[in-house]
Parts: sequence; C-alpha cells; structure tokens
Amino acid sequence: MPDRIARPFPVTIEVEFLDRLSEPVRDGRAKSVSAIIRSALEQYDFSNVVVVHPAQLQISVRLPAEIRKNLKKVSRAKHTSVGQLVRAAVEAYLPGLEAKPVSKPPEPRKRKKQSRRVRLPPKRRSRSR
Repeated sequence: MPDRIARPFPVTIEVEFLDRLSEPVRDGRAKSVSAIIRSALEQYDFSNVVVVHPAQLQISVRLPAEIRKNLKKVSRAKHTSVGQLVRAAVEAYLPGLEAKPVSKPPEPRKRKKQSRRVRLPPKRRSRSR
C-alpha cells in the first residue's frame, strides 16, 4: 500500500510550547513545526508513557444571573470554557486574598448576667369605704 498523503491532524498545545517549537524553525535548524513533531513522534518510545491527569472536582457556585450571562458571553467571544474563565479570575484574585493578614474571627459577645428579679403580683387594695 503506498504512503498516504499527509493530512492535517489537529493537536492542542500551549502557546508557550508552540513558541519553543518555532524557535528552531526561525534559526534554520528545522524545516517546520510539523517536521519537528513528525520526527519526535517517529523516535519516541510510547511503551513507558505515564499519563498523569490532575484530580479535578466539579463544584457548584451560586452566581447572580448577570455574572452568569457575562461569563457565557465572554467564553463565546474568547473561544474558551466558562471553567477556564473562572479559574483565570480566581487565580488572579487569590494572591491579593492570600496577602491579607489573617484576622481572628470576632469573639462571641458574652452576655451580662442579669440578676433575676422576681416580680410579685401587684398589691391589691382593699375596698374600704
């Protein structure tokens, strides 16, 4: 069977990694990013690959309708998931929160002991006329 013509094969990679792959192409050490990937795949021993998936949890968060609407709008415009936007926002927010000094929760107010007064029924006046 003759070799098939190479067709595009979509692979998702991080921008920083693509920049790293593009450097040898710019320097003339490789013909293209595709050539680098083809060579790497031809030489790589997949028998010892250990794929690590970070543990993930799904949580529910109560959000006002306006924030939900905005998240969906931005995710469509940015071609990304709502979860990715939430993670980005929280990652940007946490350093400020972590830099705040730890404050002790306010101590519960102690009630003053009230003296127990026994209320006597009102005195009855005798009817004398």
